[in-house]
Formats: sequence, C-alpha cells, structure tokens
Amino acid sequence: MNTFGKNIRLSIFGESHGDCVGITIDGLPSGIAINQTKIKEMLKIRQGLKDISTPRDEDNDYQIISGYFENHTTGAPLTFLIKNHKADSSQYKDAGLIRPSHADYPLYQKYKGQNDYRGGGHASGRLTAALVIVGAICDQLLEEENIFVFSHINSIKSVKDTSIDIQNLSIEKIKVLKSCMFPTFDERGKTLMIEQINKAKKNNDAVGGTIETFAIGVPIGLGEPFFDSLESLLAHAIFSIPGVKSLEFGDGIAMCNQVASKIVDQMAYNNGQITFLSNHQGGINGGISNGNYLNFRVGVRAPSSISTPLSSIDLKKHETVIVQTIGKHDPTIVHRVLPVVNAMTSFILLDLSLIHISEPTRRVVIS
Repeated sequence: MNTFGKNIRLSIFGESHGDCVGITIDGLPSGIAINQTKIKEMLKIRQGLKDISTPRDEDNDYQIISGYFENHTTGAPLTFLIKNHKADSSQYKDAGLIRPSHADYPLYQKYKGQNDYRGGGHASGRLTAALVIVGAICDQLLEEENIFVFSHINSIKSVKDTSIDIQNLSIEKIKVLKSCMFPTFDERGKTLMIEQINKAKKNNDAVGGTIETFAIGVPIGLGEPFFDSLESLLAHAIFSIPGVKSLEFGDGIAMCNQVASKIVDQMAYNNGQITFLSNHQGGINGGISNGNYLNFRVGVRAPSSISTPLSSIDLKKHETVIVQTIGKHDPTIVHRVLPVVNAMTSFILLDLSLIHISEPTRRVVIS
C-alpha cells in the first residue's frame, strides 16, 4: 500500500523516470495558508550540495491541483504534482538486468516484470521530494505550537560530529541549522566528512552515515502503549525512506550494555516545575511522549549505485553478468535523507497532535 497516516492520510504516487511524482494529503484542516516559500526552501535543501550529490538537478517545480483555493486549504484532499525534467533513461534498457543491492530483483518478481524499472521506478528516492512538501506544511503548523523538529549529520563513515547541549540551543540556531544543506554542529567535522565523501567519489565508491534528530516542545501523551507507540509510528515512517537501515532512540543500543542506575532518567521539582535530569530514553516512556525532548539516530547506508564492476544476474538470459551502474548518482545520500527524516518526524508529530492542537499542552522543563 502507498497510503500512510492516522488523522492525516498520505498517498504517494509516481516513478523516478515517469512524467511526475506526487502526493495527496487528506485530513488537513481547512483554512491553512500554506507557506510555499518554505516548501521551495525544503525542496532545495533536499537537492543537496552539488559537489557531493547527483548531477540530476531537477527544478522541482510543482503544482497544487486540488484542495487549495484562494490561498487556503479547503479541507478536501490536497494534491501536489512535481514534474520530472532531468531523468536520463538511456542506461535502463532491460528489466531483466539487475543492479545488485537495489530493489530491481524483488520488484521484478513481485510485479512479474511489469514494474517501471528505470531509476528504481516507484521505489526511487525521487519520491521523497513529495514527502519534503508534506514536512514543510507540518513544520509550519507545528512551529505555530512551538514544536520544532531538526537534525544534524551525526557521522559520515568514521567521522563524527560533536555533541550538542540541547538546552542551550536557541530557536534561531535551530532555524539556521534547518536551512543548511549539510548541517553539523562542528565546522571541522563537516570538512572532514566532505573529504570522506569526495574520496569515495574519486574511487568510484560511496559512503553512508548517521543522522541525529531532535524535537523540542513535544506535548506529553503522544502515542499508545503497544502497537501505536510513538516509537512504532516513527519507525514505520522513518523506515519508509529509501536507504535507511537502522534507528535507535535515546542512548539506543548503548543502553543495553548499561546497568539501570546509569540509564534511568531521574526527575525532580525545580521551582514548582517538573524537570528531567537526563534523557537516556529519548523522550518516550511506555510508547508515549513524556515531555522531554525527542531524540533518535538514523543509520543511512551507502548508495548502491556505483560504477565499480560488480557481479549480478540477467533474469531473461538466466546468466551471471558483470554490471556497471552508470548514470546520475550520489556518492552519499545522508545529507539528502536528512530533510526527509525531518519531514516524516514532523508528519508523525502533527498527525498525533491534531487531537491536542488548540488545547493547553503540558510540557516539562529540561534541566
């Protein structure tokens, strides 16, 4: 299924090399004046830094074809179309020729060879442009409620960014971070990361890394104890992004090697306000947001489209073949996945917050 969400329903459509990609958003309240400048900014950020991103430089011009009238949402399904202008299909001549570690093989088998195999078809990261549009709209509404979602590039290969004191990060700094195409807390770390990416690119290879995401101002009570836990819903959304291979909340795997006394988030009253003394759990207890800031890390693999000769198969000829993936590809996708992670996080928070919006929200102070 290509539909997702509870109070707001997303339906995504299109293929990488088709005429367009797009999304229908059903369930948004009427009367929203969409900030289209913000949408265009987020689409531009998703394109990534030119030197370390795909040469496929799409304009990302879009149309709103339903659900928007006289500069406001109508309450009807809101549909965006994003045209594909720069696709080069010349390298995709045979559905039976499988690119290793891509979705080509399972897609061919699942759809009996009838799928659009050019550039990954419907499984392509190209469709995340539509998700970024959703994220821009959700951010606009969340920020009106003083809820802010943001991320930094935590690592590229073995190079790590510095940690940050979230309590001293101002809203202005958060907005600057969200406007960056390669957001890090440490400029030296950023330089070393880009060196790793360029080294891989020079060697006809690619690299992966990790993204760390935060959300501040999240109201207490989002999520349910079991199947619709906040972690479950975020994981569902985050793992829908092509290239994502891991997700850990709070201290994640490191917590599993610690005694309880080292990972319990102690609490106290400070001038009559409830405070957390740490955030090892990532802002979630029992599947429910606890009023602390949300924190998780996403692992993004190295993209599989590299020009190094690799062993694969030709399904039509039933032969082993050597494949070179030639085309417009990325030496890393970490910085391009980051705004999509932000978008899907914002979507989940807004989707769950609709029952809370316009009501007084209970938050706690982070000590």
